[in-house]
Amino acid sequence: MPINMKRLVLFYILTFTIYSGFSQSITSAEYFFNTDPGVGNGTSLNVSANSGNLTQTFSIPTNTLSDGFNSFYIRTLNSDGNWSLYERQTFYTKNFVSNNITAAEYFFNTDPGVGNGNALSVDSNTGQLAQTYTIATTSLSEGFHSFYLRTRDNGNTWSLYDRQIIYIKDFDLTPDEVSSAEYFIDTDPGVGNGTSVSFGNSQSSQVLNIDTTGLSEGDHLFYIRVQDANGDWSIYDTALFTIDSSLSTENSLYSSIKLTQNPFVDKLKIDIPDHMEIKEVKIYDALGQKAFYSSENNAELNLSHLKSGLYILNLNTNVGSTSFKILKK
Repeated sequence: MPINMKRLVLFYILTFTIYSGFSQSITSAEYFFNTDPGVGNGTSLNVSANSGNLTQTFSIPTNTLSDGFNSFYIRTLNSDGNWSLYERQTFYTKNFVSNNITAAEYFFNTDPGVGNGNALSVDSNTGQLAQTYTIATTSLSEGFHSFYLRTRDNGNTWSLYDRQIIYIKDFDLTPDEVSSAEYFIDTDPGVGNGTSVSFGNSQSSQVLNIDTTGLSEGDHLFYIRVQDANGDWSIYDTALFTIDSSLSTENSLYSSIKLTQNPFVDKLKIDIPDHMEIKEVKIYDALGQKAFYSSENNAELNLSHLKSGLYILNLNTNVGSTSFKILKK
């Protein structure tokens, strides 16, 4: 017996509008947290006179927000009565109370869990602790280690830890003749793997001719360390230097790129000419270790994870490479 089957076919028509960008004055703005109340229903902000670009500081109260991650949204209205799309930023809210520090603990390299570190006795304080401790390091192997410290207040709340890099070496304090030395630029290739330096009398001064061929224009870090007759290497010494082979050339790569937010807090903006494209970004810390890498054509770098301090930024573009000294506050 034949069976008739019918198939239902649904057609969807997507309608959309393309607006050509017109520069209009911004007449008002509004913000909201976490949930969109609808266009025009946010908390209003008064805006200054402008011609479409608004640079203004607002004080936004956050006392109604719960502790934890929250999202902040803002959008603007132009003189034609059109609302923009919103801009979103995620931030963390925490109601910190100033309490006395009642306990502290430290650990090396691996976190044993909050409250399971090595206990430290603390002096009386009002939330600010200035105290000297003697920390035993005899159990640590030679080389680099991470030292962590955190505190607990009288509300039984533990702080985030603070971290410092330390170097452990069983040095022979008897003076020995220096037998060799090595240097490297920007990145540490490992002890004994740098460019070797030959010299005769270790007590005399010596002038080194350093080959900088191939280095990009901009700031670089020079490192040098020595080895004694017992085979022990010293900690390296470092110096900052600049490569600029075209100071008189107005259109040089180094002079055509600007870092507009240096020193920076969390984000670093790279201003490059329209004809340039970012191919690769590398950032090295003061130890010569790579702290950031990106292969995207992105002119704004989110560097919130970096610690405060001096860094070297190596920038590779479609027309060449250069380097800059950058400073995080």
